[in-house]
Amino acid sequence: MMTTILRDLRFALRSLGKAPALTGVAVVSLGLGIGANTAVFTLFDQVLLRGLPVQDPGALVMVATRGSHIGSNRGSNMVSYPMYKDYRERNEVFEGVLCRRAEVVNVSFNETTERAEAEMASGNYFEVLGIRPAWGRLFTMDDETAPGANPVVVLSYDYWSTRFGADRSVVGQPIRVNGYPMTVVGVLAPGFHGLSLGMRPKLYVPVTMKKQVTPSWDDLDNRRSRWVQVFARLRPGITLEHAESAIGTLYKQIIAVEVEDSYFADVSEYGRERFLESHAVVLPGSQGYSGMRQTLEIPLRLLMILVGLVLLISCANVSNLMVAKATSRTKEIAMRLALGAGRRRILRQLLVESLVLAIAGGTLGLLVAAVAGHGLIALAPTEEARLSLSAVPDARVLAFTLVVSMVAALGFGLLPALQATRTDLVSTIKHQSGAAAGVGGTRLRKTLVVFQVFVALLLLLGSALFVQSLVNLHEVDPGFRATNLVRFKLDPMMSGYDVARTKRFFADLRDSVEALPGVESAGLAVVAIMEGNEWDSTVNVEGYESADGEDMNPHFNAISPGYFETLGLAIEAGRDFDARDADGTKKVVAVNRTFAEKYFEGGNALGYHIGFGGGISDVPDMEIVAIVQDAKYEDLRDEIPRQVFVAYAQNDWATEMTTYVRTSLPSETLFDAIRQEVRRLDATMPIFDMNTMEDQLDQSLSVERLVAFLSTAFGVLATMLAFVGLYGVTAFGVARRAPEIGLRMALGAQANTVVRMVLREVFSLVAIGVALALPAAWWLSELVRSQLFGVAPRDPWTIALATIALVAVAFLAGSVPAMRASRLSPVSVLRYD
Repeated sequence: MMTTILRDLRFALRSLGKAPALTGVAVVSLGLGIGANTAVFTLFDQVLLRGLPVQDPGALVMVATRGSHIGSNRGSNMVSYPMYKDYRERNEVFEGVLCRRAEVVNVSFNETTERAEAEMASGNYFEVLGIRPAWGRLFTMDDETAPGANPVVVLSYDYWSTRFGADRSVVGQPIRVNGYPMTVVGVLAPGFHGLSLGMRPKLYVPVTMKKQVTPSWDDLDNRRSRWVQVFARLRPGITLEHAESAIGTLYKQIIAVEVEDSYFADVSEYGRERFLESHAVVLPGSQGYSGMRQTLEIPLRLLMILVGLVLLISCANVSNLMVAKATSRTKEIAMRLALGAGRRRILRQLLVESLVLAIAGGTLGLLVAAVAGHGLIALAPTEEARLSLSAVPDARVLAFTLVVSMVAALGFGLLPALQATRTDLVSTIKHQSGAAAGVGGTRLRKTLVVFQVFVALLLLLGSALFVQSLVNLHEVDPGFRATNLVRFKLDPMMSGYDVARTKRFFADLRDSVEALPGVESAGLAVVAIMEGNEWDSTVNVEGYESADGEDMNPHFNAISPGYFETLGLAIEAGRDFDARDADGTKKVVAVNRTFAEKYFEGGNALGYHIGFGGGISDVPDMEIVAIVQDAKYEDLRDEIPRQVFVAYAQNDWATEMTTYVRTSLPSETLFDAIRQEVRRLDATMPIFDMNTMEDQLDQSLSVERLVAFLSTAFGVLATMLAFVGLYGVTAFGVARRAPEIGLRMALGAQANTVVRMVLREVFSLVAIGVALALPAAWWLSELVRSQLFGVAPRDPWTIALATIALVAVAFLAGSVPAMRASRLSPVSVLRYD
């Protein structure tokens, strides 16, 4: 058997070598199709398929809550720390229960301070996950005792290698986290990067050190504050459903006690009922949790479908080439059959040729994937995603490429091989080698071209819709002026500042930055706009009676004087915040036009009051002193939200703030001057996320840009492959019909008549493909509705544009063979025949 296979392989290489042009086109077509699939699968696997590198990841689950919550919530699928301890100590279905939360901290070592991702972790975090140290030790339950009593850290392997030079002696040494002294007790083994894709913690801190990690808010033991995610490991034999039932019962018991707390005395009966209706859920946790996964899931699934269609076109293209090659070998195959070769033997020989092409295409595809993969990662929506993903193919990706190559070999090689072995021996041997093309082969090639047109049009329609959506988003008016606007972030609390000192620092910073040459104004905000972040809170509005269950949670922001002027937001009525709105003075707020028109007749909100909370005893104590124009808040897709702006100087808390600077100079020229001014105020203060507002708007559209760019690239690639297929089948048809065309011209047919005849056949194939594609596109368009903006999934103009583009490509593909046919010499053709 091995000898036979080697003989078939040598014969296949010789056969393919005799047709270098055909072989080259086939390998390039397959390389592009397989490479595109491999590149997208490399990211698809990392984001959506791969489990955590922990012990038995399939037994991990995530415990979360669904329904109404009374209190604050800081993230997705969060619970309170006391609730986590209840789960850990009172459950009967888990082997272990851990909690975690990702934050960013300032790390100081050897007189150098930098920002680093940190993971607050429970004492049993590494034990439950089955993670081992490379050096030193990891956390134990002794590291989760009293608040502030466990100042120890564990370093990730990568951070230890890069920041600390892979020095083992760092274990036992002190570092400072947010200015607080802590001791390095261990280094993780390589390969583990936390429980959240898109976040790569550089160090781990016990959860009981929360006050030191998040100095601006300390909710460690507050049951009304949900801020940690809970993961657990199922006991052997316990199913997900059984665990959810048991935890659901425990959760109901816990909240039945919570609702008796004095905190709920101010909650309405309706609010209490809604809270008691909430329930616990147990979710699969083998992949951890990632906001990036949720962001990229639909685009990546969509892209896998698109590259799958591109591969189908590649296979159809190569199949067409293989049909042409088989047609030229009909006499050879007929002679071999006549001399006693079995059909299965010849079929295997032809499939070996297809396999050789597939292997060559797969090898080229890996090279294409390596280049394309880096490009895909560069288009990822966040810096964290770009750092977390890798374009280097691993064993899983190589296995995928091998499987795709084998399937492609079968896909493009089987039908031509079957067609070739069904040759009529007598008629084929009697005719000249090229004369017996066979009706079956011609029909197969035309069918494959129709399929290529069908798929190419679907891809063109998709790319046109996504590009139009991106254009529409770029044309959205955000409500503020993004040009000549610089933004950057600082967090003095993470450098050891208290609240009063932090507020003084930001006031000094604004004055200093405004004094820089070329600066027109500056303003600060707690919530950075156009980053997908939000701060919402329940409010009560003077004179407004809300209905049970009504959404009374507008978006908030805490700002400094000058914020509205800097962003170019017009104050439509009232005044801006100023020195009168200091700490200890009567509290004031500004609202946007949408808020004013929602809660006040005629939108006249000035002089009225609102207050935090929707409780019975909550009194509106903040006077509305301004109504400002509407502007976007989270991203360009969202509707204008109801917004409330509070005076930052009147807060009794402090946190990270984003500074916005309006300049008359090109934005980037101000970066160095701003950094120097920050260093003058505090040389140890890390400045981060500095960019222009125009860049931030572009970054907010990174997912849409990724989908639009790649769908366009795949659409163009599919169209090019369809062009090759149309050209090939048309040129083959002209060559086959040369005697007929020569006879027509000898009988008086004009050149333009021949051109029309050839193009008529081309357009008939295109018409069939379009006729099949349009209903399919009509049905499939609803699947991409959620990814579109400002364009209907069945937009007639987009459909018309894509169809016209494909028809134009078909015209080009058919014109060259048609013109060649019109120049045939009837005498030479008929003499040869």
